[in-house]
Amino acid sequence: MGRRVIALVAVGIGLVAASAWAQSGQVVLGTTVYALHGLPSDAITGFTVTCPPAYFAVSAGVSRPAPGTTLLSVRPVGLRAFTFRFGNPVTNDATRVAVAVACRKTTGGPVFKLKPVETRVVVKPGQIKSGTLTCPPQTTPAGVAVDLDPRRARSVDSFAGAALNVRTSTASLRAFQIRIANAGDDAHDVLVQGNCATVLLASDIERARLNTKISTYTDLIAPGRHHVLHRCPSGWTGLGAGYALNSVSVRIDGAAAIDANGSWWARNTAASPVPARLQLICARLG
Repeated sequence: MGRRVIALVAVGIGLVAASAWAQSGQVVLGTTVYALHGLPSDAITGFTVTCPPAYFAVSAGVSRPAPGTTLLSVRPVGLRAFTFRFGNPVTNDATRVAVAVACRKTTGGPVFKLKPVETRVVVKPGQIKSGTLTCPPQTTPAGVAVDLDPRRARSVDSFAGAALNVRTSTASLRAFQIRIANAGDDAHDVLVQGNCATVLLASDIERARLNTKISTYTDLIAPGRHHVLHRCPSGWTGLGAGYALNSVSVRIDGAAAIDANGSWWARNTAASPVPARLQLICARLG
């Protein structure tokens, strides 16, 4: 599998002058909450996964996809949980999907904070819609979430498939980028949400900074279905996992930040390898 790496680094989000932080044991702690959920045939199924107390839910995704199903929505619920919605068509048997929520907090004085942002876009039939979601000053992108059909929350008796497909879900040092393709005959309203991270100071800490590193890997995806992993540097933890696809023969069936790793499930229907850009956002206190 071929590979090329481009990295962007933001140093000092939430930086305040002085030098007492070095002895305080400041770290970003991460845990991953997994959930395995049943998906009945010919139905849309929703469920919510919550982080432990004191942890923030920075991002979420599919850790092991269920073949033939569609992730319709992954959305933050407050600051500690994400809700998921999957469609399983009548042509598919009942199955199970595994999801993961990246839960993070800080120790040693500074307080980890999330600032949610959101926007709505309309994707017209047969078109691809691109959009940008900018984080507030002194924050950095962590995880992005998309609801492909906010008006259709749940259906227990039918699912005929989804017209929309997310082709790009990436971040720069200050914003999220999204591209969504519509292969259907009707326009669709899409909700895009992002979590932007920063740190605040406790009264006895004079300095804190959240460093982020965004690494983009160009991987050659061979024909078939493949699981790809990339890892944050030692001492860093993962905040979010994204991707950008240029070929219609490649799809990402699942992407998630799991502890210090990025995890992607890629599917290539072409007869030869096709490149895909996979992105991992990592963070540490420094």
